[in-house]
Amino acid sequence: MSPSAPGDQADGPSVGRSQALTACLRLPGDCERTPGRARAYLGLILADWGVCETVRADLQLIVSELATNAVTCTRSSEITLEITLTDDEAAVSVADHGPHRHLHAQHAAPDAESGRGLLIVEALASRWDQSGDDAGGTTVRAAITLPACKPPPTALLPEDAPHHHAHSTPER
Repeated sequence: MSPSAPGDQADGPSVGRSQALTACLRLPGDCERTPGRARAYLGLILADWGVCETVRADLQLIVSELATNAVTCTRSSEITLEITLTDDEAAVSVADHGPHRHLHAQHAAPDAESGRGLLIVEALASRWDQSGDDAGGTTVRAAITLPACKPPPTALLPEDAPHHHAHSTPER
């Protein structure tokens, strides 16, 4: 998927004041393909930024749920996906321009075909929240704390360092 597909407005990654990487994509709010396009764009950006596959997959599921809510629950002509990466977390926000709605995670009936999206977001995200804007739209944000990165162990020893051998003793 090209970030600049017809009907989409994309801004590439940039470095802000806080040294966070950000990217933004505007998508049609009335198109059933919008959640898939948001998911694909997010995956490309996070891969380019070196985010691990597990975090990418979880955020792609989150953004799919948030974009689906924006497309199916509002009359917004456009939604905006914003992606932010800091040293500590990867975050997404999905904003619509439809009527503001207060969202909450709720349990759906076992045979219901929808209604579990925010439960999924709540389960995967380290944190999530929502806000209304002055024009009446809704922005939902979700973030995942990044796993601690450990430098690879070094096996470099000085030339004159004694070599240690592990001794095993039989278990009793």
